[in-house]
Amino acid sequence: MNTAWAKEWAANFANLDKLMDMYADDAQFEDVIIAHKESGKAEIKKFFAAAGNPAYAENTFAAVGYSGNADGGAVEWIWQAKHAAGKILGVPAKGKETSTRGVSVLTFKNGKIATQHDYWVAAAVLRQLGAIK
Repeated sequence: MNTAWAKEWAANFANLDKLMDMYADDAQFEDVIIAHKESGKAEIKKFFAAAGNPAYAENTFAAVGYSGNADGGAVEWIWQAKHAAGKILGVPAKGKETSTRGVSVLTFKNGKIATQHDYWVAAAVLRQLGAIK
């Protein structure tokens, strides 16, 4: 795995079928910031689909870099969102745009993502939504 792989992975969030080809069937996912876990490729896909529903937000992810090897590593990324409805972290987001950095810590099994733990800067999002100074 390398930065080119990471950029492909981030770009594939716009095509969940293609993205899920990068995950092991029994992959484990955790968004540490919101304390949310999913088990298995099908459940991870459902979570990503709900989070990326264009009725709530137009999301883009861009990988900044990858550090690691074929066994595991970390992808640093930028998440940008144009919020059409709903709340994020309990704060109304409709009509607002947010951008934050994050990292996904990954392990691999047979060239597929086996585990993923996401960390992102929630304070930046809350600041952009006007919830904190």
